[in-house]
Amino acid sequence: MIRSVLLAALTFSLSACMSRPAASSGGAEPQGQPAVACVEGYTRPDFARLQADLSAARARWQAAAISNYAYDFAQYSLPVRFPAVRVTVSGGAVQSVALKAGEQGEPSAQARATVDGLFQNIADALAYQQAQPCPEIQAEYDVQDGHPTRLFSGTEEANVADGEGEWNVTGFERR
Repeated sequence: MIRSVLLAALTFSLSACMSRPAASSGGAEPQGQPAVACVEGYTRPDFARLQADLSAARARWQAAAISNYAYDFAQYSLPVRFPAVRVTVSGGAVQSVALKAGEQGEPSAQARATVDGLFQNIADALAYQQAQPCPEIQAEYDVQDGHPTRLFSGTEEANVADGEGEWNVTGFERR
């Protein structure tokens, strides 16, 4: 259930814009298969490389065997900006999620994730995006221990002004 909530929050705007039919070019189109135009110069992400990067980062994380840590988490899913939080994990389970100074509101579901949960969020986003016509997805990981540091997921569909989300992990520390 948490995985579906995490993916839904990240792809909130993306799902809405992907369901809109593209403008017709005047030619006959098969029913239920609207043509989707990507922005000029669009290059599809290399999903094999993204999967390999995810696997390598997960392997570094497992090798590091870190079960007690804390990190800062910030996220937006257009048009929503969620409050930044400090996540504390002990024994591999989230112990607390505290709003950062000056922040208010309800943190996103991803803000309640362990590093393993963030990895799963990335895997789910990759699977979702791979099936989309004009996906844009980027993931970054710490070079030493492999923990995720950034996920961006959006669309490069022409004439779409939103449909993207991003989260960032900063201030990671072992405890």
